[in-house]
Amino acid sequence: MSESLRNRISGAVLLSVALVWIVLVYQTITPGQGGEAGPRAFPLFFGYVLAGLSLLLLVQGFWPSESEPAGDSDGHAALPREWVAVAMTVGGLVVYGLLLEPFGFIPSTAVVVTAFMIFGLRVTSPVLIAGMAIGLSLGCYLVFGKLLGTYLPPGEIITIYF
Repeated sequence: MSESLRNRISGAVLLSVALVWIVLVYQTITPGQGGEAGPRAFPLFFGYVLAGLSLLLLVQGFWPSESEPAGDSDGHAALPREWVAVAMTVGGLVVYGLLLEPFGFIPSTAVVVTAFMIFGLRVTSPVLIAGMAIGLSLGCYLVFGKLLGTYLPPGEIITIYF
């Protein structure tokens, strides 16, 4: 599959997701009072950003790339590696979803980030792995849980909230 065809397909799929997202935000979330940003502002903003970027990707797919020849390239050599990456991402997200309820947000995030770095990115530095796992899980907890007041699952087996 050529890069331009891949960009067109990805752009079209992401644009449809963005449009469905925007419609659902308008139908389900009530606007704020007066001039303040209400609960609809951030989801709607992210929907518009996704729509704009997907339109950019879609339009970019109609211009020929300088790196690929004018004819279509098969790209069969990179296909298995792409499928492995997609399978690892989907599998990691499924495992993450399964770990959230029993173990909570902080331990689940640390375990999944560690697994992605070791098996997906092939990082071997223990300091980098520990820093990313602990930093990302605690950082997200502090930003989303404490600063923004978003509900994060506490866990049934392990509860590590302070």
